[in-house]
Amino acid sequence: MTTGIPFTFNSHNAYSYIRPMPPSRAILVCLILALTLLTAGCTTFGDEEAGNVNASITAEETPVPASYRVTLSQPDARADFIRMDSDVYNAGEVVEFVVTNNGLLPLTCTRTPPDFRVIFQTGSGRWATKMGPEVVVDGETSYLAKGESTPVYRFISTGWEAGRYRIVSDCGPEREFLVRVLPTPAPTPTPCPVVDMTDSAPWIKIDPIGDQQASRPFTITGTTNLPTGQDLRYTIFSVLESEKASSLDPRGSFTALVQEGWCGTNTWSAMGEIQATGEFFVGISDADRKATAIKRFTVY
Repeated sequence: MTTGIPFTFNSHNAYSYIRPMPPSRAILVCLILALTLLTAGCTTFGDEEAGNVNASITAEETPVPASYRVTLSQPDARADFIRMDSDVYNAGEVVEFVVTNNGLLPLTCTRTPPDFRVIFQTGSGRWATKMGPEVVVDGETSYLAKGESTPVYRFISTGWEAGRYRIVSDCGPEREFLVRVLPTPAPTPTPCPVVDMTDSAPWIKIDPIGDQQASRPFTITGTTNLPTGQDLRYTIFSVLESEKASSLDPRGSFTALVQEGWCGTNTWSAMGEIQATGEFFVGISDADRKATAIKRFTVY
């Protein structure tokens, strides 16, 4: 046996020599094996499979917006037995909930069928009744088994003040929620109509007065297009002195001040008190008597 030369053993002869592989062929075989291993490590998806993979990645990376929901810190763990859409409601919205026994033992309910009441926290921190009886009188006892639910309860919060409220179930669980009152939006101001002021003569109008009671003060109001701050003179006289209506004295004994109004129409007001009963007139004019007004009313 020659040392350093590879050999194999077989059944036909004791040993047979192996011819050494040329170096160039050995390098070629190694390159083929390396390329085979690299190709086997890559996986190619078909069009359909590639689409599924991309879809799953997109679904995981794209955030899904959650529905509006707010939860509060509750008085005890059994508050979760009362399932609600939210713990915050706007005044006027419908509150909807159901009681489900998520515990291991049945819940004992003081009435059949189980009902509820709503209490609220006052400014002093005490709790007062908002809905339901002030004092609950026990009726026929009922039970809510494990996994069993009550019917859906609903009530509307119209007119409720902002604050903290609590649902108290006949079966024991309690859950708190908030009611908030949204600010009323300010009305959109109506633009003033376009008025040609070049040919607008001064005027005064008296609002309806109605019947007045003798010996009691009353207010007379009206409108005018005279400028703000101007003095108006008014006089009150009986129908027996009707001649004053045709010769209204601008130096009357009472003065009213023109106040700012809206869209060029200003306002004025005057006080009156008549001791006698009967029919009366009120006459008013500006200092130059360019605008006058007279109205009749009754004192009883």
